[in-house]
Amino acid sequence: MNLYTQRLNALRVEMEKSNVDVYLVLTSDPHLSEYLPDFWKSRQWLSGFSGSQGSLVITKDYAALWADGRYWLQAEKELSGSGIELQKQNASNTYTQWLENNLLEGQTLATDFRVLPLFALENLREKLEHKHIKITHQDFITSLWNDRPILPKSLVYEHIQAPHSRAEKLSKVREKMREYGTDYHFITTLDDITWITNLRGSDVSYNPVFLAFLLISYDEVLLFADVSKFSEALIEKLQQENIKLLPYEAVEKTLESLKDKHILLDSNKMTAHLANIAEKHNVLVKEDNPSQLLKACKSKKEIEDIQEAMRHDGVALCNFFAWLEEALEAKELLSELDIDKKLTYFRAKSPLYISDSFATIAGFNANGAQPHYRATQEQFAYLQGQGLLLIDSGGQYTKGTTDITRVVPIGEPSKEQKRDYTLVLKAHIALASSAFPIDIPMPLLDSITRSALWKEQINYIHGTGHGVGYFLNVHEGPQVISYFAPPLPRTQAKIGMISSIEPGIYRAGKWGVRLENLVANQKVENPKEKDFGEFLYFETLTLCPFEISCIDTTLLSESEKTWLNQYHNKVLQELGDRVEGKAKAWLEKKAVSL
Repeated sequence: MNLYTQRLNALRVEMEKSNVDVYLVLTSDPHLSEYLPDFWKSRQWLSGFSGSQGSLVITKDYAALWADGRYWLQAEKELSGSGIELQKQNASNTYTQWLENNLLEGQTLATDFRVLPLFALENLREKLEHKHIKITHQDFITSLWNDRPILPKSLVYEHIQAPHSRAEKLSKVREKMREYGTDYHFITTLDDITWITNLRGSDVSYNPVFLAFLLISYDEVLLFADVSKFSEALIEKLQQENIKLLPYEAVEKTLESLKDKHILLDSNKMTAHLANIAEKHNVLVKEDNPSQLLKACKSKKEIEDIQEAMRHDGVALCNFFAWLEEALEAKELLSELDIDKKLTYFRAKSPLYISDSFATIAGFNANGAQPHYRATQEQFAYLQGQGLLLIDSGGQYTKGTTDITRVVPIGEPSKEQKRDYTLVLKAHIALASSAFPIDIPMPLLDSITRSALWKEQINYIHGTGHGVGYFLNVHEGPQVISYFAPPLPRTQAKIGMISSIEPGIYRAGKWGVRLENLVANQKVENPKEKDFGEFLYFETLTLCPFEISCIDTTLLSESEKTWLNQYHNKVLQELGDRVEGKAKAWLEKKAVSL
């Protein structure tokens, strides 16, 4: 019997003992992290699906996993033989809708409230109330997962390069607390905590964060974390700044001790379990974490630091692509795994490098058609024959976070491949060269990017852009460039926000093309017109040439050629004196004008 079928059967035994009709397993942890510590990978342990998103529903005789279009091909392979059906998630097919349509009157739905977002619980209650569905907290996984990994124990360190002090950041957060009339602000999201405290760790893969909770009042800060991860000197320094370190597990008792207080928390970034504890004797004020917008709007000094990180990343990429070109010319047998290893090798040469910022996507031909493909020892391709190699990678540097996608030909690109590459480049340039009103919800910008593809009746199933942190999470809110996302006030365009622009074309079973740079929102200083409000533009930060041999120049307009030529000139100017030898020769050959 399939291993995951056995685990589902064991879970169903526990469900029957507890009179539970449906069990919901989310991809989540107590901090609602994107990348989870191994301890919290319950959905993967139960289903075998290793994607970074997905929701699993189990009944007495049915099991299904909801995953969005990025993961459909991957999920079909990994769920095979498990007895779990893939539900292709979209706007009209979500696990919530399935529960609403399929649960019977008065049945019981259980899930682990410790990892259930508060907003998700509120949504479930609203959708299922008319059927009188009982929603309860149950943790069945702990008793079944005998060899469960321990929580991470990596050391916490100070981000000494941070240009703004803890005191400065806490002052801005407390200003918002006063505005909301609250006594405390409770934070569980790790990137918010690390940003406010100017501390970093490595408890979560690819994100320089550590497991913690934060409770802010007007005269002190309580930081709940594993005390053994902190040096005595760091503990003393924090105490001098009225930041008291308490054990990680003490957070619940501390919340329970609060009485008759107004507590600011973000229902989109808080679990139902901790919110329920905080609400027992207090009033919850549900607003966005102030730190979310504060850290999204990078200061001038932070952007200068990120530009330096981009130079280091650009040098690494020049060395990598020069190596790749030489290896291919020498007829070396390379695999997608080699691409991953070599990118890390060249990035790690930088004194600013800490880690990769996400798992490298190196997909050759058909594998590149899976937007979130990842090569593994069990499943990878060799770079043999003709085709396109899609490489999406990034680094965490002490001065910034990078994320870039390029596509290179293996052999000669076909006419169809050049067309796809050029159309994606046109889509990228369309948004990268745009000006737009300040405060416009950034999801509305998505159609600018897709226009060149829509004219050809082509589309892609992921967003065009996401926010990026400053030596923090590679996926950061509140802004997003995606028509799949609602144009909420929190997504408005502000000066200093850093986002990706990454349109793509994916031909299942053939190849994929995605071209990605990071850009910063900057003010148009000398507007052509001054009577229509303030406008912003995108300053491109990423430094790496596009692949000239994949471009069909007949499809580019003169303005598009001008943009590309100016970008290549910028790359050459920024990196020319920082590379040498084969890397310099590669850069000079690629960063040319049309």
